[in-house]
Amino acid sequence: MRSVSSRDDRGLVTLEIAIAIPALLLVVGLIIGVIRWSMDAVTATSVAAELARDIVRGEPLGDRLVAAKRIVPLAEWSTRVESFEACVDARFPPPLPLMGHVTVSQCAPR
Repeated sequence: MRSVSSRDDRGLVTLEIAIAIPALLLVVGLIIGVIRWSMDAVTATSVAAELARDIVRGEPLGDRLVAAKRIVPLAEWSTRVESFEACVDARFPPPLPLMGHVTVSQCAPR
C-alpha cells in the first residue's frame, strides 16, 4: 500500500535533474572557457616575447604580426619601439562579461 507522502513526491527527482544538468553544464562550460582563455594568455606571452626579440634584431615586423594573430586570434596586437627597448602588447577580451580587458606585455632590451 502506498503512503500519501510518496504520491506527493512523484516527479521531484525529474525536476531536480532537470535543474541540475543545465547548471552543471554551465559550470563546466565556464571552467573550460576560463582554461582556454588562460592558455591563450600564456601562449600570447611567449609569442610577444619572441616578437619583441625579433623587432630588436631588425627582422620584418609585418610577417611576424600576421603569424602572432594566427597563433592567438583573440588578441589585439600592438608594438612600441622606445629608445632602450622594444615592447609587444597583446590585449584580450575578458573571459567573463563583468571582468576588464587583460593586456600581456613583453619587452626586449635594444
